[in-house]
Amino acid sequence: MIKEFSFNEFSLNDFYQKQRGVGLVWLGNAGWVINLGGVIFCTDLDLHSPGRVPLPANVDVLELARHIRIAFVTHAHGDHFNEETGGMLAEHSACRFVLPKSCVRTAAEIGLPGDRMTVVAPGMDYALPGLNVHTVRAVHGHLGGSIYSGANFEDCGYIFEGRGLRIYQPGDTVLLEEHFTMRGIDLAFVSPTEHNMHIESAARYLSLLAPRYIFPQHYDSYEVTDDNAFWTRGFADELYGRLPAELRAGFVRARQGQPVCLV
Repeated sequence: MIKEFSFNEFSLNDFYQKQRGVGLVWLGNAGWVINLGGVIFCTDLDLHSPGRVPLPANVDVLELARHIRIAFVTHAHGDHFNEETGGMLAEHSACRFVLPKSCVRTAAEIGLPGDRMTVVAPGMDYALPGLNVHTVRAVHGHLGGSIYSGANFEDCGYIFEGRGLRIYQPGDTVLLEEHFTMRGIDLAFVSPTEHNMHIESAARYLSLLAPRYIFPQHYDSYEVTDDNAFWTRGFADELYGRLPAELRAGFVRARQGQPVCLV
């Protein structure tokens, strides 16, 4: 049975006010809102795509937008850079968008001003207010763990560093050489889907990183059909079963809309 970390007394208002440690809220797929020592940022928010499961009733999207300072995007697919969600952040938030070149056209279409956009590429370091960021290449997979024919080699995952913690959001990617040399990750997200690392590669990835905390993502977020199962069905339980005891201890299966406080 996967360990679930949830704290009913830890409300979204508490999350927004948190000034120490790290708090996280999962909003489906690879969409996270993270409060790292008082710096609130998000990754790949997709709150409006057709087929999305409904957001929890406690999530006020406009209130959420007012608190986000930086919005990170890994690649241009609509379940990671959703036009409606991005437009909501562009209009109702003052946040800066950090995104790869493949996302610039969508950013312009949602009316994001150029002075609120930072275009990144793999292998670069950026200093943002209260947060250091290192970009990591992401190579999008497809059916059977193959590499997607439309993969963009400028897509990015991100290592976030602040308050002595390092958090890795890989985006949609297969297992890469970069994962074999990556060190010092405290918290890692993982997408155990057929089109990402699935089960065996995801277990290898986590054993290489050996993070203190592991958060599965990219599952239970869309209606699963025969046509989309390769990217909507995640194998979190199966991945958990492949991990050694020391990694299982930090495997956190978050619930959408429920803040988690780790430290």
